[in-house]
Amino acid sequence: MSKLKNKYVVHTLRTLFALFFLFSGIGGLFGGGDMQGVPAPMIDALVALQTNGLFYMIKITEVIAGLMLLFNIFPALAVIFLAPIAVGVVVFNAMIAPVYVVTGLIVCLIEIYFGYVYWDQYKPLFMRKKKIMPATMPTQQ
Repeated sequence: MSKLKNKYVVHTLRTLFALFFLFSGIGGLFGGGDMQGVPAPMIDALVALQTNGLFYMIKITEVIAGLMLLFNIFPALAVIFLAPIAVGVVVFNAMIAPVYVVTGLIVCLIEIYFGYVYWDQYKPLFMRKKKIMPATMPTQQ
C-alpha cells in the first residue's frame, strides 16, 4: 500500500470529510434560516436556491453522503455524490464570495484525493467496452 493510500490517512480524512458534510447538511436543513454572518451577495443566491428547492436537495445529499462516508457504506459512491457539490462550492464562492473560495478548494482537493484512493472502483466507468456484433441467424434451406 502506498503512503498516500495509508488506511489510517484514508480513515481519518474520510471521517473528517463525512463530519464536514454531515454537519453542513444538518445545519442547512435545520439551521432555521439564520443568515447572520453571511455576506450580502450570498444571501440573495441562497434565498434563490431555497425558493426553488435546490438548496434542500443539496443538503439532503450532503447528509446521506456524509452518513455513508462516516459508516463506510459504499464510500466510493458517496464521494461521487459529493463531487458536483464540491465543484459547485468552488464556483459559487469564486463568483459570489471569493473570500471563502479556499474552503471550496480544500474540499475539492480532498475529493481528488478520494478519487485517487478509490480509483480501482472508478476505473470500469472510464473503460471502453468492446463492440458487440449482432449474432448471425442461420438461414433455413
